[in-house]
Amino acid sequence: MINAIGYESGLEDLYEATDLPVLQDDEKAQVWIRWEAQWRDTYVLDGDNELVGVYNLTEHDLSDPDEVQGLLDLLVAAAGG
Repeated sequence: MINAIGYESGLEDLYEATDLPVLQDDEKAQVWIRWEAQWRDTYVLDGDNELVGVYNLTEHDLSDPDEVQGLLDLLVAAAGG
């Protein structure tokens, strides 16, 4: 996930809410803009740091087991499994 510039104050809450990696964007990197990120996007990269897919957690409610499986499938595919 990419935490947008200006939302650093919520990082501790974000870390407690997820086990997924979080990138804190800054003025130099401008990742949010360059990747055209949307709120609650989860970016899945492979072992070469190539983008495999984007899984938006607003569109895909992880309280639904089918949605969890969809994300797991994407993660496993990214890991080469």
